[in-house]
Amino acid sequence: MSGSSRDWSLIRLGIDSRDVFAPEPRGVGKALSELIRHLIPLISDWTLHLYTNRSANIEFPAPTRIKKIDIRGDRFNAWEQIRLPVAALTSRLDLLHCPSQTGPYSAPCPIVLTVHDLIPLRIDDGGDQRAIHCFRKALGKSAAKARRIIAISEFTRADLISEFQIDDKKIDVIKWGVHDAFYSRASDDDWQALSRRYRVASPYFVAFGGAAPRKNVARILQAFAEFLKLTGAEVQLLLCGVPSLARPKFMEIGKQLGMHDQVAQLGFLSDQEIALLLSRSEGLVYPSLYEGFGLPILEAMAAGAPVITSNKTSMPEIAGNAAMFVDPENVLAIADAMRECFVNTTLKTELRSRGYERAKTFRWEDTAEQTLGTYRKALGIAS
Repeated sequence: MSGSSRDWSLIRLGIDSRDVFAPEPRGVGKALSELIRHLIPLISDWTLHLYTNRSANIEFPAPTRIKKIDIRGDRFNAWEQIRLPVAALTSRLDLLHCPSQTGPYSAPCPIVLTVHDLIPLRIDDGGDQRAIHCFRKALGKSAAKARRIIAISEFTRADLISEFQIDDKKIDVIKWGVHDAFYSRASDDDWQALSRRYRVASPYFVAFGGAAPRKNVARILQAFAEFLKLTGAEVQLLLCGVPSLARPKFMEIGKQLGMHDQVAQLGFLSDQEIALLLSRSEGLVYPSLYEGFGLPILEAMAAGAPVITSNKTSMPEIAGNAAMFVDPENVLAIADAMRECFVNTTLKTELRSRGYERAKTFRWEDTAEQTLGTYRKALGIAS
């Protein structure tokens, strides 16, 4: 069924879309949703099946068909390893895209696998040894089975080759884009409404308060406490996206550091709300210990916020020359970068300008076109 003579109008593509339909879609889910929306105009003569085990709370235009498939109990990852391949067979798919690190070990059609990072194999991010072993096994077998692999950064590509000795000719590096919401500039009325809702007052820095150890929240809080000592300024730190179970821990750290009203923990926010908060901020503080990409860096740049980020893993690749880089394990270095960003107006203006231009080079239209190119390679169809 492959070859240059293949009739494109008969192509049936399936995508594992569980992350898209999560109750509160985060990094991978939000990115995949954008990819699908930008793919649809490019494959208007295809049939597209989105497979999920959750209720379809998002709509996509034709030719999309959302299919909720489930399996009772779902033990031993049976949804991915049994139910999904059966759905692919029933739908007579020509190609299955598994965009969340792993896929079926056996499938009735070629698989394109997207790998975001190798975090569990590289740092202690809270997983137990059994989970780490299972991840290594699942990723290794999925990568071996895949016809093509998409890595979302050059860093992830190199990490993948190093860990599993995969033929680099099998891997395409396709980077994510930035949602249009981060380029829009809200009105003063919108800002007043948001500031009242979350009790936010300028000036403030923004950080993301994920529960995973790699998000480095404890050091961010320590660095902010040092920043307050260095400057004596009345500044807030907004921790966005904090899961409810993590809030008591971060609150306790803040109290131990003598910070009370200076730190605000915000839960799940829309892209529009995050964009507005970033656009009025002193900067994004993002000294993660490990990222396969680091989308918040680009989102902050698009929103016009200066960025302080880590000098490790993928973050220098993504930020280019448009951010301040710090050792994420050096609290004083993070605090000093915050101080410099806060007091140096010239630097702040330069970072805003460079960041905005940097963000514009990451376009979902390009991501979709390059992903379609990978699909063509997997199907053996000439470009």
